[in-house]
Amino acid sequence: MTRLLPMTFALATLLAGCAGSPPLKLATARPPAAWSAVDPAIISGEMRFDWWTAFGSADLDHLVAEALAANFELAAADANLKAAAALAREARAQRLPQGGIATGAQRLREPAATQPPIFRTPGAFPNQTIASMGAELSWEIDFVGGRAKTARAAVADAQSALWHRRQLEAAIAAQVVRAWLDLGRSRQQAAMINRRLDALDRLVAMARLRVMRGSGAAADVAVLEQAHAQAAAERPALDLAERNALRRLAVLTARDPIRFVAEGAAVKTLARTPATLTVQDPRALLRMRPDVQRAEQQLLAAFERAGASRAALYPSLSLGASAGLAATPADLSDAGAFRFAIGPSLNWGIFNLGRVKAGIAAADANSEAAAATWQQTLLAAVEETDGAVDGWLSARRSTEAARSARGAAEVLARAARSRNRAGLSSTFELAEAEAGYLAAEAAYTAAEAGERDAWATANLSLGAGWRSDTPRTPSS
Repeated sequence: MTRLLPMTFALATLLAGCAGSPPLKLATARPPAAWSAVDPAIISGEMRFDWWTAFGSADLDHLVAEALAANFELAAADANLKAAAALAREARAQRLPQGGIATGAQRLREPAATQPPIFRTPGAFPNQTIASMGAELSWEIDFVGGRAKTARAAVADAQSALWHRRQLEAAIAAQVVRAWLDLGRSRQQAAMINRRLDALDRLVAMARLRVMRGSGAAADVAVLEQAHAQAAAERPALDLAERNALRRLAVLTARDPIRFVAEGAAVKTLARTPATLTVQDPRALLRMRPDVQRAEQQLLAAFERAGASRAALYPSLSLGASAGLAATPADLSDAGAFRFAIGPSLNWGIFNLGRVKAGIAAADANSEAAAATWQQTLLAAVEETDGAVDGWLSARRSTEAARSARGAAEVLARAARSRNRAGLSSTFELAEAEAGYLAAEAAYTAAEAGERDAWATANLSLGAGWRSDTPRTPSS
């Protein structure tokens, strides 16, 4: 027996050296060094966390800060992050010696049938009170590295929870910005509708006057009244969009939606349109995007668990020690009450290898799935960001075209005013030119709002919006 233990110990050490993790199959090509869209408005540099401050609105800044401090989704993510960090510490502690102390007392009577025949006596055995106290310590030597891999997997899970929290933080900030932009757009469009309705009211009144004088047709009045009714029909939807935007802002900032709708008139929505977009190299993007980092940590966790699953194929060696006292309360100080045990223990579940191999196959499959998910997330991130940057440039071009159209309409309106003052055109023609200018201005306002939306989307896709001072987890 004394020779068998060292031999088994040597065999376990040899087998441990053969243990390892499955190879990863990663074939995703690195992204290029530049985005597909090139424009002077795209500036290379470090992105800001508070990208929304470029809109120049103190109200928006306050709403975002309030959401990041009070949002309940972020509170849940914080709790999940704390739990993941605690599990990582627990997994690390599993590699350390385990044990504890115990004490107790029992009132017992031994049955006669359990005693050797020589000690059996007729009748019942006497009642006894046995007190015990002691301590025990055990340490499983991690030859194969299974516990170390499990600990690293738990740390990767904690890092994944951290990046999930950052991803949610960036998303919450972007949702506040978008709701605020929607609120401003609905208000601007409602104001434009009001101006258009006023212009149409004047046109209808003049058309009716021309009909009464015999210089106009009733069909012209009907056309203008139809345009007035169509414009008026757009107003309820804009009012609803404004209230819905206020409700979203209320939920994001942990307020009462009903009360916030009533108080929403105090929220100012004036915003300037950013003229440039700061971007980073596509390769740097992969270190900024929380979803990419989260997928990478999930891949690492799956890879480590696949390696840890192989530890069950090999023997495990534990070192144990225990000591204590057990006797009647009056005899605890006697030398005979002391007991101790110390020595190694070798265990090998050789008859469970079928179940172990099935678990290894499942862990390997999970690792392959995590690798495929990471690769897909990587490609989707590059696609989304490249499209968002291109989309912002496209929105800028649309705004420029709408600005040109508004300028042309303004020239026509000024010419109509000059002709009307000179008596060369009727007031009706002037009102038509004014209505055309209002329509062009409404189109420009909508295009500019779309440009601001595209700018916000581009910043979110670039990975901006999360803070590096988010509570950290144990690092591997």
